[in-house]
Amino acid sequence: RGREECRAEEQCRKQLAAMSDSAHVGIQKLLEAESQASEVVAQAKKDKVMRLKQAKEEAEAEIAAYRGLREEQFQKYKNERMGDSGEYTKKIQADTDAAMRNIQISMDANKEKIITSLLQSVTTVSI
Repeated sequence: RGREECRAEEQCRKQLAAMSDSAHVGIQKLLEAESQASEVVAQAKKDKVMRLKQAKEEAEAEIAAYRGLREEQFQKYKNERMGDSGEYTKKIQADTDAAMRNIQISMDANKEKIITSLLQSVTTVSI
């Protein structure tokens, strides 16, 4: 029995050592897997940040292009409606001069009639 107990004890020690080595290998594999997972997550975060930066840059470029287009449209609209201030002033002056010439022509043509009508109204007394 003494020998059998020793053999059983020795077998138990071997089994424990084998289990310990096996557990150590399992833990090592878990640590390696955790490290790889951390690297994958870190790379995914970097990729996401890069995609967000790229999307932001593309959006800013698109906004700048749209802003430029709208500014160009506005300037064209403004020039069509208001024109250059010098040209606008010249146009108003030309319109005013034309209206004054028409008034002068009308006045010259009807001058005698108006004077006669006014004199008749002043000199005619109704009682």
